[in-house]
Amino acid sequence: MMESESIMNENLSAIMRTRLFILLLAVSNMAIFGQQYSPKPVTVGEDTFLPYIKGKVINRIPENDLIAQKIFAILRPLPSVNTPQGYEVEAYSDGTSHMLELHFMPYLLEEGETVRKPGSNINFYFNDIASIFRQPLQSGIGEIYTLPAKTGDFMGFPIYEHEGRETTAIYTGNEPLFLPVSQEEYLNALIKYEEQKNKENGSPISMDDNLKEIEKAYQELLKTDKAAAEEFRKDMESFRKDLVQNNTTDDLTSSYKKELAHLSPAERKKQAYYAIHSMEKKGNFSGLVSDNETEKAQPLVKPNDKAISKNTNDKIRLIVVTWKPGYALTDDKMHEILQNQTIWKRIMQEVE
Repeated sequence: MMESESIMNENLSAIMRTRLFILLLAVSNMAIFGQQYSPKPVTVGEDTFLPYIKGKVINRIPENDLIAQKIFAILRPLPSVNTPQGYEVEAYSDGTSHMLELHFMPYLLEEGETVRKPGSNINFYFNDIASIFRQPLQSGIGEIYTLPAKTGDFMGFPIYEHEGRETTAIYTGNEPLFLPVSQEEYLNALIKYEEQKNKENGSPISMDDNLKEIEKAYQELLKTDKAAAEEFRKDMESFRKDLVQNNTTDDLTSSYKKELAHLSPAERKKQAYYAIHSMEKKGNFSGLVSDNETEKAQPLVKPNDKAISKNTNDKIRLIVVTWKPGYALTDDKMHEILQNQTIWKRIMQEVE
């Protein structure tokens, strides 16, 4: 009897969950439907949309940007792009043949005036491997990144996630898009950056020089005010202890050079694995980990420039696509683009 009641309760629970999901879906669709078709302003939360205003399409792509013009021409016939209602479509390129941005901006009512707000957008990057990454591991050391995680596929092409940013890479070449960065290459990049920084800003003061300057200040103060000098001496002793405990190396350059010197020739050639906990636990300011710790670390990579031919001003070897959500109305229109396999097959055919 108890087992029968348990099964009945589980069934009722499942039915209630299903009804709740359907209810939430209906409410969501009502909001989108209202934004799209209402002949009067529609308020959703704190925003008041104007779905009855006929939108317009603005093409800000320079005429000489043939690649961006070509991709936009493929997208243009879509109703969500060509005949916007309640929002504005803007296509933008900087004229370098390396990018295309498509913005969907809804019309809203603010203080009695009609305004357009940044909504959803889809970005295309052409022949730019670095656009798969969010940002380098560290500024100043060049294009060294943590390896993006493959999270899925889109029509046979990989979806990558890198530091919270998702991209789709449309690429048909045989060369890998990323190459491993060796431990030696990574450490040399850090050393070069620190040396250049020291050259521009002046070399950092060593621990010994710091202590000499403190002693000099104490001796000068002793000549004029012995009481103040005694207080300074006590502070100086405390500071000296902290300096000795916390200053394991004179500067970062020395630290990186020592790490490099401790690596064998074989270790130098191995791929670099990075983990921030290595700095805290082992004192490795580079963040490098040993072979037995790579499971909890991130491999370092760099874009493979050989994968993309240098003479690609009018040819597409790689398209990297990113999406950014906005309001429900424009998200819905962007979703229509995402679901249109015919359009995407035409875009993918442009990649050589």
